[in-house]
Amino acid sequence: MTSCSLGRLLLTPLLWLRAVLFVLNILFVSVLHSLTLLPIYPIKFIFPQLYVTIECFLHSKAGETFIPVFTLFPKLRIYCDTLSEIEPITRKRAMVMVNHQDSGDVPTMMCIGSYFGLAHNTTWILDEMFKWTPFGVPSQWHNDFFSKEGDKELVIKRLKDHFTTTYFERGLKWLIFYPEGGYLKNRGERARNWAARNNLPVLYNCCLPRTTAFVALTQSFRGEVREVPEQVEDIIDVTLMYKGPRDLCLSDIVMGSYLDTEVYANFRTYKMSDLPKEEPELQTWLYDRYQEKEDMIGRFKESGHFTEGGSFTQIHQSTGRLLGSFAFWYITAFFVFDFYKSMLGHAVSLASGFL
Repeated sequence: MTSCSLGRLLLTPLLWLRAVLFVLNILFVSVLHSLTLLPIYPIKFIFPQLYVTIECFLHSKAGETFIPVFTLFPKLRIYCDTLSEIEPITRKRAMVMVNHQDSGDVPTMMCIGSYFGLAHNTTWILDEMFKWTPFGVPSQWHNDFFSKEGDKELVIKRLKDHFTTTYFERGLKWLIFYPEGGYLKNRGERARNWAARNNLPVLYNCCLPRTTAFVALTQSFRGEVREVPEQVEDIIDVTLMYKGPRDLCLSDIVMGSYLDTEVYANFRTYKMSDLPKEEPELQTWLYDRYQEKEDMIGRFKESGHFTEGGSFTQIHQSTGRLLGSFAFWYITAFFVFDFYKSMLGHAVSLASGFL
């Protein structure tokens, strides 16, 4: 038996324990997050900015309690190149588009956002199927956008309405979305068949993107749909690649079975003002970026680098801050449950007075 196999055997009971604690922790924080926000929700109608500040703070703390479980034990290793390219714009509004390899992409981007101190200042476009999951409920409080297939014109209208109002009203910075609309392992074959029928690039390392959301967001953020308080100037194009037995998926995260998996990310930035104006040209621009992603991932598989002469920096989470988020929720639980216990006692007393 190799040392690697022996190590896995010894870790198995710990990983099952970790999986149970992971699920219980997410359920606990998700429920507690809602119970904390519920009694202060009326503040939204009297002091909306105060409510947004409180909600964004609680949202970041909820996210930071998920991160330690898959970054500290076992330690998930995330390496980034071209970090210097995006550091100047981490405090600015930006549209962030990411290739969608597998379900591990979302926590990976959560880690990257947390590294830049943006856990409270991000918003996401998520699939409707995640709306009532333990991840989705805090996202609903945060006014993230849940997308579902349907009437294209209706989807475009919902997108434009949402992000020309909510995004700016809440003072958010990064809008993160996955243009492909699904995982490579699920959509790859269909995307290649569709691309071949329409004389578009046939990609194997990523999926050909859907363009509806990208075009709608670009037009909205440039103020072409309606007047916006501040135009979004930057696009951050993130290319993710996993080095290991397979791409990182949700079951790997829950079980901690990613001991041999490393995550690599490349960042490129573009100015929104440099993009073409018309929809067909915008679609072509996006297809070109994904052709570049295809080539970069292919180069990474051959040489271990996205670009010639590129080098990677491992990003590290602040252990103290992440564990502090755990402590915050367990202290908060004492006061929240005491509040509801008191409210229940008053309700019972009031009801008994009428009987």
